Amino acid sequence: MVRHLSGGYMPKIVDEQMREATRQRILREAASEFARLGFDQANINVIAEQAGIGKGTIYLYFENKRELFLAMLRQIAQSQLAVIRPALATPGTLQERLEKLFRAFVTLAQTDSDSFNVYMSALYGVNRAFQAEATRLLRDYLAVISLVLEEESSTSALQIENVETASLMVLSLTESYILSAKVLGQSEQRLIQQAPLVARAILQGIGTPQQ
Repeated sequence: MVRHLSGGYMPKIVDEQMREATRQRILREAASEFARLGFDQANINVIAEQAGIGKGTIYLYFENKRELFLAMLRQIAQSQLAVIRPALATPGTLQERLEKLFRAFVTLAQTDSDSFNVYMSALYGVNRAFQAEATRLLRDYLAVISLVLEEESSTSALQIENVETASLMVLSLTESYILSAKVLGQSEQRLIQQAPLVARAILQGIGTPQQ
């Protein structure tokens, strides 16, 4: 039990919920700082200040800046997988599910742009010092897509010669298209409207109809 200011006691579960809420707030602010400045230039004290905690308090949650970055990467992966899995699991044709996957990534890139950008920077950009860790998370994405493609290849008229290669194509074409479109200033609404066209092009590239 934790002593409350009113003189009563705060249940342990409430204290744990408050601690987790603070931890999540730190991770959100870390994503913003790392996306803006990169790992080397980001200041852990600024992150703590933006999260509304004392500069030293952040070390009660994370041992150092590297551990904070790694925890942030894991959080990003969990959040994105929580969006990607339902998009691919919904009933429908493979094209319809690829459209939903594309829209899910568009939404992630728009509503959680800091997390999306910092994760991509760990793979390809300024935060490549963490590429090995980011690659492990990338494999989780590919595993989810591969399961869908394997199911589709065994139950439909679509023949996919190499599921692993096709999964990588689905993910890389989706992400790279969205990143390029964002650089060109395309809006979320416009990108979402392009989902059928992009999904159709991806579908044509990953398999051929069985004879």
